This record gives sequence, structure tokens and C-alpha cells, in this order.
Amino acid sequence: MIKNKLQSLSSKVVHAAVLFLLICVITALVGCTPKIYNVDLRYQPTKKIAPAFADGRKFTVTVARFSDLRKMDDTLLLGRVITSGGTSTPVLPRYVKAPDAVADALRKLLVQSGFHVSLEKAVWDQQEKTILPGWGTILVGGSIDELDVTCLDNIPIKKYSARARITLVFADVQKKKIFYRVSSESSSSLEHVVFSEEKLEDQINGVLAEAMEKIFEGKETARRIREAVH
Repeated sequence: MIKNKLQSLSSKVVHAAVLFLLICVITALVGCTPKIYNVDLRYQPTKKIAPAFADGRKFTVTVARFSDLRKMDDTLLLGRVITSGGTSTPVLPRYVKAPDAVADALRKLLVQSGFHVSLEKAVWDQQEKTILPGWGTILVGGSIDELDVTCLDNIPIKKYSARARITLVFADVQKKKIFYRVSSESSSSLEHVVFSEEKLEDQINGVLAEAMEKIFEGKETARRIREAVH
């Protein structure tokens, strides 16, 4: 009888120990889940852009900080990761906010396209009267109309989606005149068995780059700039 009681007590102790370990594991896993995800918003070329000008003309292009016109309460937000249980975790920029990151991405694209780009980071409200004569030959500003990445973190498939819509505004600095306004958009989707911040980053940078590259790969933008330079 005493032996049976000892066996019963031992069984309860084992069950309690297993339950305690299980709680510890779950707590550790929950504790490891980040409260936010971060992505490095930057220009990652999706294609090679041919030089816009091949006749040797030199002029300076200044890029202004972008306006963030996304319809959302918190424009720091770049997206969300949503689990099958309904938990939503925000995706935020790792280094700089979207308006500065998009402007820097445009600078890199312009350099790749053969333009001489000023190091100055202008702040412009896209009004002709506020253009300053020291901003080179061509001034480019614009707005972020859409920029978002989402991941549905289900098991076993993770579904990523991203979209971007960018408007660029080109101005002749010396004439203080806006001569071209153009918008471009891009979207993407990806299904994968692995979730990572790197995949979030690749998706949002991919749509940002493609939206901007579309503006410069055609002939119209180059033609408008050429006319303004003449």
C-alpha cells in the first residue's frame, strides 16, 4: 500500500515537472517573439538602367525630401506581420524614416542613370515659389502615395505582399518652374515556407525600386529633362 502511494506520488511529481518544463518552453518562445520587425529601406536595383544622356552634357540634379501622403495614422509604419492567431506585429524602418529613405533611393537610381547628383538634401514643399537658385539645374521632389509590406505568417506557408506608388515632381531651378509630374506603381507577392525580416526587406525594396525604375526606363522622362536643360 505504501509502495502504491509512493508510485502515485512519483507519477504526480513527474507530471508536474513535465508541465513546468512545457510552460517554461512556451514562455521562452513567446519571450523570443519580437515586438517589432525592422527593415532597411533602400534602393536595390531590379534591372540595369541605360544612361539617360550620352552627349556629355553636365548639369546638377538635386533631390528633395519626399512628402509622405500615405493614408494612415502612423507614417512610421511600413507594414505588419500577422499570424494565424490574429497577432499583428508592426514593421518599421531600421535606420531612417520613409521620406528620407525614398529620397536616398532616388539619388542612387539617378547616379546609376548617369546624372550628376548634388549631395545637398533639399527640403521642398513642391511649390514653384519656394525653389532656391542654389539647387542646381534640375530639382526632383515627390510623394510617397503607397508603401507597404505585409506577411501572413501561417503554418506552413508564409504569404508576403508589398506595394508601392511614388509620384515624382521635376522642376527647372533657374526658371523656378515645374515641368513634369509623373506617378508609378508596383506590387509583388511571394509564398514561402520560411519567415524572415530579410524577405520583408526584399519585398518592399523590390516594389520601391521597380516603381522608380519604370519612370526612368522609358523615353518620356528623359525627353522632358532634355527639353528643360536646353
